[in-house]
Amino acid sequence: MGYGGYVSAKLPPPKPSDVEAAVQAVKSLEAVEMIHKLIYNCTVQPKEEKFRRVRLANPKIKSVLGDAAGAVDAMVALGWALEEAEGEPVLVVPSGKYMTMQQVRIVEAARDKLSKDLKDQVRHNNVSLMA
Repeated sequence: MGYGGYVSAKLPPPKPSDVEAAVQAVKSLEAVEMIHKLIYNCTVQPKEEKFRRVRLANPKIKSVLGDAAGAVDAMVALGWALEEAEGEPVLVVPSGKYMTMQQVRIVEAARDKLSKDLKDQVRHNNVSLMA
């Protein structure tokens, strides 16, 4: 019960920011987990060059990020720059720019929401199969 016995108002959820919308557009849990790992490493160790550069030609990265719709766009929205180096595409954190824990939290929230949605979808499919 709210103040004076009134039921509290249900407000619509706030509109997601451009970054949140880009990360939420990725529907592959594996891709969101990899985005989380890459941005977390870059946030925790900002001076380490190996965490500030991701080769999209790498087989593991290509299979997870390159094949997932919107994954590279989400990385660009998070602050990475898509460049060409030695004839292959590379995601790079521009010099002078650093990732923040706020960006990590955005990816974590999207990962948790996607995981919950996938579990709910499986649960609903199992219930409908049993009926």
